Amino acid sequence: MRSSADLHRVLATLVILLLAACGPAETRQTHPDSTPPAVSAADTEAAYSLSSAFRTAAQRALPAVVYVQVERSAEAARRGQRPPGTPDPFEFFFGPQAPPGQLPPQVGSGSGFIFDAEGHVVTNHHVVADASWVLVRLVDGREYRAEVVGSDEASDVAVLRIQPREGETLPAAELGSSDPLQVGDWVLALGSPFELEATVTAGILSAKRRQLTGRQTALEAFLQTDAAINPGNSGGPLVDLSGRVVGINTAIVGGPAFVGYGFAIPIDLARKVVSDILQFGEVRRPQLGISVRTVNAVDAEAFGLAEIRGANVATVVPDSPAEKAGLQIGDVIVAVEGEAIDDAADLTTTLAERQPGDRVTLSVIRAGNRQEIEAELGRFATEEPERQRRAAQASAEKLGFQVQGLTAAIAERFGHERSDGVIISEVVPFSAAANAGVRPGQILLRVNGQEVGTPADVERIAQGLGAGEVVSLRLIAPELGETFVNYRLR
Repeated sequence: MRSSADLHRVLATLVILLLAACGPAETRQTHPDSTPPAVSAADTEAAYSLSSAFRTAAQRALPAVVYVQVERSAEAARRGQRPPGTPDPFEFFFGPQAPPGQLPPQVGSGSGFIFDAEGHVVTNHHVVADASWVLVRLVDGREYRAEVVGSDEASDVAVLRIQPREGETLPAAELGSSDPLQVGDWVLALGSPFELEATVTAGILSAKRRQLTGRQTALEAFLQTDAAINPGNSGGPLVDLSGRVVGINTAIVGGPAFVGYGFAIPIDLARKVVSDILQFGEVRRPQLGISVRTVNAVDAEAFGLAEIRGANVATVVPDSPAEKAGLQIGDVIVAVEGEAIDDAADLTTTLAERQPGDRVTLSVIRAGNRQEIEAELGRFATEEPERQRRAAQASAEKLGFQVQGLTAAIAERFGHERSDGVIISEVVPFSAAANAGVRPGQILLRVNGQEVGTPADVERIAQGLGAGEVVSLRLIAPELGETFVNYRLR
C-alpha cells in the first residue's frame, strides 16, 4: 500500500504534466468563430413553407378519414389467427372452452376514407374480413353503422357503405394518381394507429412497385414509404402534399410495429377494384395467360436489349389470350399501349387496371427485333369466397394441408413451368402430411389416383375420407420434379 507522501508526489506530477500539455492560456488554440451562425431568412422561410404544405394537406384530407371498428365472433377471430386444423392453444393448455356462440366477440380496428358523397368508404379487406358488425366514426365524431358492400382479398381492398342522416353531407376524399409519383416525393399517412384517431405522419416515397415476400397474389406493386405506419393505420389514406389520396396504407414489415418500412396499395389499382365492386359486385380480373420475370442484366445481353428493363415471358398458358395473340416464351414486353414497362410488377398492375375483353397492344422484343402484338384480355375464373373457405377447411382437417388454384404468378414464385391446377398453399404443422414430406409450393396432381384440377376436387375427395385411411398423393415438387407421398390419416 502506498504512503500518503507517495500519493502527494504522484498527484503533483500529474498536475505538472497537465499544465505542460495545455501550455499558457494565450497560446491555446480556439475556433476562429465559436458563435453559432445565424439562421438566414431564406432558410426560415423554406422551413415554414414545408410546414405550411404539411398542414394544408392534412387539413384537406383529414375530414374524409374514418376510424373503423369491427367485431368478429371468437371462432372467426381464432380462424384468422391460426391455420384451420391447428389445435387451439387455449384448449391445449386449459382444456375445452365455452361452446361456440358463448364466447365473447373479438373487437378490432383500422382506418379508411370516404370515397364518395353517397357514403361509400374504402378500407382494407383484412380490416373487415369475417366481421359481424362494423362501426365507422368520422373525425368530427359522427358515427354510423356500416355494411360491407364488397371485399377483395387479392388486392386487400374492401368497400363499406354508411347511410348519412337526412340533411347531412359527407366529406369525400379527393383522389389523386399514384403513377406520376416519384421516389423522394413527400407523402402523409393518415389513420388511427393504436386507436389514436386522426393521426398524421410524414415521410417520403421510398420506392414503387414493391413485392412483399410470402403474399401469393399477382397484384403486389406496393408504394413504400418511411412515413410511420402502425397497426390501426390499415385502410387509411396515403396522400400527397395537395391532400389527394395516392395510396391505401396496408402493411409493415420488420416487426409488429413500424421500423421504417411501410407499404400502401397504389390508388390507381385500388380505384379499379372499387369501381368493379360498385358496378359488378365483384372484381373482374383481366387475364393475359403468361408468367413473367423482371429483366436482369443477363437477360438484356441474351435477348439483345438496349436497356435493362421490361417483363420477360417465362411461360405461356395453352389456349390463353397470350398464346392466341402469338406471344412466345422468351419475348420481352417493354410497353403496353406505348407506355414503357419497367419490370414484371409494372406489367402486372398495368394490365390489372383494365377490364376483361379490352384489346391491348404490347410492344415486344423478340430475337433483338421490336414488334407490336395485339391481344384481347380474357378473364380469371373466380370462385365464391365461402366455397373457397370450405375447400380449405376440408382439406386441412382431413388431409392436413390446404390448396389453392395455381396461377402464373404463384408458379413463377415456386419455379414451376405449368401454371394451372392446384398447389399446396399451407401444411398443418406436425400433421401426418407434414411428417410424410408434404410441403407448401408442391403442385397436387392426384389424390388416391383421382386427378385434381380445382380446390373443389380436393374438397370432394376429402369428404369421402376418414381417420385411419391411407392417402396417396402424386405431386410435383419444385426441387424434385414429379414424385409421390403416402401417409395414413390420423
